[in-house]
Amino acid sequence: MKMRWPLIRSIRSKLWLAMLALVVIVLGLAALIQAGAMETIYYRQQENSLLREGEKLAEALVHEEDPLVIGRQLLLLSRLMNASVMIVDRQGRILHWQSAGLGMGMGMGPGPGHYGMMNRERGVPGGRGAPPWSTDLTGGSASALLTPRSVEKVFQGERVVGREHNPFFETEVIVAGIPLQRDGQVAGALFIHAPVAPLAANLKALQQVALYALLAGIAAASLLAFLFSRRLTGPLLEMNRVARAMAAGDFGRRITLRSEDELTMLAASLNTLSEKLQEKIAALERVDRNRREFVANVSHELRTPLTIIQGYAEAIQDGLARREGREEEYLANILEEVQRLRRLVDDLLDLRQMEAGQIKMKKEPVDLAALVRRVADRLAPAAGEKGIVLHCTVAEDLPPAAGDADRLEQVLINLVDNAVHYTPPEGKIEVSARYEREPVPGRLLITVSDTGPGIPEDELPLIWERFYKADKARRRAGAGSGLGLAIAKQIMELHGGTIDVMSRPGEGTSFTFSLPVFVKG
Repeated sequence: MKMRWPLIRSIRSKLWLAMLALVVIVLGLAALIQAGAMETIYYRQQENSLLREGEKLAEALVHEEDPLVIGRQLLLLSRLMNASVMIVDRQGRILHWQSAGLGMGMGMGPGPGHYGMMNRERGVPGGRGAPPWSTDLTGGSASALLTPRSVEKVFQGERVVGREHNPFFETEVIVAGIPLQRDGQVAGALFIHAPVAPLAANLKALQQVALYALLAGIAAASLLAFLFSRRLTGPLLEMNRVARAMAAGDFGRRITLRSEDELTMLAASLNTLSEKLQEKIAALERVDRNRREFVANVSHELRTPLTIIQGYAEAIQDGLARREGREEEYLANILEEVQRLRRLVDDLLDLRQMEAGQIKMKKEPVDLAALVRRVADRLAPAAGEKGIVLHCTVAEDLPPAAGDADRLEQVLINLVDNAVHYTPPEGKIEVSARYEREPVPGRLLITVSDTGPGIPEDELPLIWERFYKADKARRRAGAGSGLGLAIAKQIMELHGGTIDVMSRPGEGTSFTFSLPVFVKG
């Protein structure tokens, strides 16, 4: 059966373990490299220290005349370095040996502490020309303590230092050999043997400190990695909760943005996605609602004229119209309803084609002054029948507008016709056209104002909807389809212009649409 570790399956645990493993590997390799480098550097420092102290002693031995002083210096160095210090002549005889850390030191000669002077006359042991520390001693050989190669190199004038296992001392030592030169000749050698064991103990103590530091670093890294992984995965968990809520249909949740890193950018994108989805769903719901309302409105708009047509047709078929002598009246009513249906169908087709982008507006120069006067002359009789004053105000020297003259005339007719229907008798309708030069290149504004009852503020956004009628109680005779303003808005958008409305109940209504100025290509 395969074991599962649920804690390790989470991204937080994986991230924490990955960071911890990385830190352990890096610190472990660093510790290994440091340990090797520390051992090399430490022993090299000890070797250099032996050489420096040995060179100082060798220089003192060459120039010192008193053997007792020389012996004290050897003893002092052996105690200082915790080492064995010996002087060997060219024949390999130990002339003096002091040891503080490796066995007992011994002076070899006629008696303890006695150092006979070499005869300076003969240049041989006891003769003239011998160095001051030389004694005519016999019986002490350095062959058991020193390697022949080391002795050979030293008597050739080289300094020797290294680490080796010494059979005589039965331990590992650092040995340093320094030639003793006088008058340009190597007359003897100084050898220092320092035990490695105390140095190794010191090195081990340093390595233990490094190990403790490594363990402390791993513990700190583990804690920091846990905190960092928790902080890093916290937004991911929050994003997961928001995504699940979105999948369940809850688009109101948002992720808290705490910083400015990539995760925050992702969280902001998810917030934007949630917001956009909420807007899209609301828009789809609105479209669906509008579709249902549209079907209901179309059904209503079609049912009424069809019912009227059916009633008049049945009356004609039954001979009722002939008996009453009203055949012409019934036929006229049928024709009027058919024309109403035709206008409704035409408006629906126009609106559908505009929304689908199937109708392209011309961008030709349009004389707005002539267009405004033409529409006013066309609707003046209908306004006069209601006792309404229809007045035109057109600025002089209007530049031509860029647009489709027929469609712009359709918009203006719709606005003026609505004003005539809604303005009470003795009212006033004002149609004006003007040119605003700012911002460059300017725009042309056409305004239709009336003194009608106005539109409530809460209904202003709804007047652009299909089949919307602000006066639901108005009589049917002469009423439009409720598509005029929706078509007018589409026409203006296709022209790259705008159409706005300002109205207050009891103060009338003003519609203003703007058009770009025609610019020759």
